Amino acid sequence: MEETIKIDRQGRTVLPKDVRIALGIEGEAEMVCRVVGNRVILEKFSMDSIHKAFTELEEIAPSLELDAAKVEGKDKYFEREYALRKIGVRGTS
Repeated sequence: MEETIKIDRQGRTVLPKDVRIALGIEGEAEMVCRVVGNRVILEKFSMDSIHKAFTELEEIAPSLELDAAKVEGKDKYFEREYALRKIGVRGTS
């Protein structure tokens, strides 16, 4: 699937309806945004994607000591910001 989209002066864009349908996005959603070379990669955010990223990381570097912070609420196995920093999605500041 390929769509041409526009970006307004404030840097905003709208995901086309066909793209939202393909990703199963109804209403508001969180996306993970990465820049790889001259590409922007958007992925639908989910705890499953975080778990998958940790699994892939453990397969690549099994000697790394990866830890999880136990917190209450919807992200009960991983504190969201901590997990995003661990996989390089957010800065460490």
